[in-house]
Parts: sequence; structure tokens; C-alpha cells
Amino acid sequence: GLQPKFKVVVSFYQVVSILGLVYGVRLDEHFTRWLDVLKLFSLDLFDVAIPGRCIGAMSTRLLVAGIWPYLAVAFVSLAIVTQAAVLKQRQAFELLGRLLYWAIFVFYLVLPSVSRSIFSARLCESFGYDDATGQRISYLLADLSLTCDAGPTWDDETSGLAPYFWAFFALWPVLVPLGFLALLFSVRKPVAAQRATPLSRATSFLWRDYSSGFLFWEVLDLVRKIFLTSMVLFIDQEYGSRKLLRTVVAAIVSATFLTILALARPYKRSDDLCLACIANLLLTCCFASGVVIQLCDSAMYEDMCYNLVGYKTSRGATTFVVVLTAVMLAVSLAVILVSAVSATRAKTMRLASSKREPMRDGITLADGQQWHLFLSHVWSTGQDAVAVIKNELQQFLPG
Repeated sequence: GLQPKFKVVVSFYQVVSILGLVYGVRLDEHFTRWLDVLKLFSLDLFDVAIPGRCIGAMSTRLLVAGIWPYLAVAFVSLAIVTQAAVLKQRQAFELLGRLLYWAIFVFYLVLPSVSRSIFSARLCESFGYDDATGQRISYLLADLSLTCDAGPTWDDETSGLAPYFWAFFALWPVLVPLGFLALLFSVRKPVAAQRATPLSRATSFLWRDYSSGFLFWEVLDLVRKIFLTSMVLFIDQEYGSRKLLRTVVAAIVSATFLTILALARPYKRSDDLCLACIANLLLTCCFASGVVIQLCDSAMYEDMCYNLVGYKTSRGATTFVVVLTAVMLAVSLAVILVSAVSATRAKTMRLASSKREPMRDGITLADGQQWHLFLSHVWSTGQDAVAVIKNELQQFLPG
């Protein structure tokens, strides 16, 4: 299906799009338009739709960043309820299941960007204030009018943001993954027994793409994305975007996750596993290239970029990063195209009720049912014999 491929592609570009903001990897100015395209995948309200400065004070921005996804879920829920009322659908469990499914979908998409917006309340940068005494002053990068520490002539103006930060930190990077984990834990038995329940169908976005032994894999992948897009900001909060440590840690995390992914093989379909491995490999290469770009942008030593790396400027490494992101897009489209063509040519059975292949979603059995049975036979010679088998089975196994 397209769902696992969609999640792999979106996850890749959500991480790549914040290389400059979080890791200080400033790509060459010739590729600014390509960066603007990548920002669309971040699904960040302040980067895509409304500039943060237009909203107001930093506290107001944090409120908007933490609340707008709930308003989006409320709007989608209202649309679903309205559609059900127009079509006179009265199945309460089915309606609640659809609402939960779309709430999970929205939270899954916006969690990395919302978490990063929350962590912007802690992202500061230090500047020299008095060369004689070595005194420095730190400013909040999201709002340079706010100082982050107390000095001889100024106060810590970000202290008032601490309650907002910790409240939304608990609400988003902590509670949302825990909520997904709790939902998966509650449906583990029906999924293992391949029985359909309203809750298992509503949460299928989280587990449908993975083998039964890797029911919780989506939560692990979500934690990886949160770490790479926001939690990494805890590393050297004042100088982190100017130093290599964050980028090196991110490259190590990506390479480690790639190794675990290749060994565990959690996906049901081999093409989804290949696409996920390619995405993590390219992501690791992007972080490694980011280290090169940061070295080349440094003016600490003359010709340091050429002496250490071999590039005269950072443009060569930037080109390599852009090529990697373009390759990921091309590979994704190729995999989707091949899968679509193969699916249309393959001969298969489908259930009359759902128009889908039996067991395609992991569970297609209704409550009280446990097994599928298909009697294969040659029509010309086996029709009568199979009819007898069917009748005998119906006597012993009614239904």
C-alpha cells in the first residue's frame, strides 16, 4: 500500500528540512528555492503559513503552536460528524473509530514540527558583551528581543516561558508517544489473534504496515524523529547550532537506527523495508555532508575546508546534500510506481464486503470469527467433490 511509503517519505523530509535551523547546516544560497520546497514537508505552521512574528509575543506563539493541532482535529471531527449526519449513518462505534483514526493521523504528521516549536523557547545563542571581562549575553533565537540569562544590566527574560515550555513538553513530546503506545498495547491481543475490533481498526494507521512481532515499531520511529528534530536541541543550547556535536550525534543515531532496521526487518512488505533503509541511509549521508558544510563555512583557519576535506567552498557539499534529497524523491516515486503497476497486474481474491484482499490489513475477521477457509479446485473436475466438502464442513462448522 501507499501508507508506509508515505510515512517514510514524510519522515525523511521532516528531518532534512531542519538541517539549517537545528544543526546550523547552512546550504549554499543557490539552493534556497529547493529549501523552501523542503519546508513544506515540515508542516510547521510558522514556517509554512504564518511567520511567528506576526502572531505576537513568544508566549503567544507557544500557545498557538501547542493548541492549533487540536483545533485541526476538532475541525476534521466536525466534518466527519456532519457527513455522517447527512448520510444518516448512526453506527456510533464506527463514527468514533473514524474520529480516532484521523486524530492519530493529524498528531502523527504535526508532532515533529510542534515539538520543535516548543523547543524554540529554549534555543539561545551567546554573543560577546565585554571583551575585557569575557562577559557574554545570550538571546533567544526565535525572538532576539528576549535575553536568556541574567547579566550586570539585564534580566533573564525567558524565565516566564518556562511554564509554557514544560506544559507543552509534557503534552506533546511525552504524552503523544505514550498515548500511541497505550493504544497499541490495548489492541495487541486482537491484532495477534487477527480479530477485528473497533479500536484495532481505528488504530490501524499505527500498526498495519508492520509484522505482528513489531507492533510497537511506529512508536520507536516516532521517538527517533522527535529526537532528531527537537530533543537534540538540548545538546549545547547556546553554541550547538555553531558546532559539530549535534550533527555528529544525529549521524550516529541515524546509522544505528538503519542497522537496527536492517536486522529487525519490521515491515510486512519487502519494498517498504527497502525504501525505509534507503531513506535512513540517505539521511545518514546528509548528516555526514552537514559536518563537511559546517567545516567549510568555518573561518577559524584559512583554507581549512580544502586542507581537511578537499572542497574549496561548501557549495560542493551542499550540492551533494541537495542531490541526496532529490534521489530520495526519485526513488520513492519509482517504488510507488512499480508497486502500483504490480498491484494492478497481480491476480488476487478480494472480500466482497471490503473490496480488499483477505488479511491485507492484518485483520479482516469480524467479531466472533477466527479463520478464513478457501477451497481451491478445478471447475471442470472438482466442483462436485468440493461442494460435498463444503456441505460437510458447514455441518461441523456452522457459519
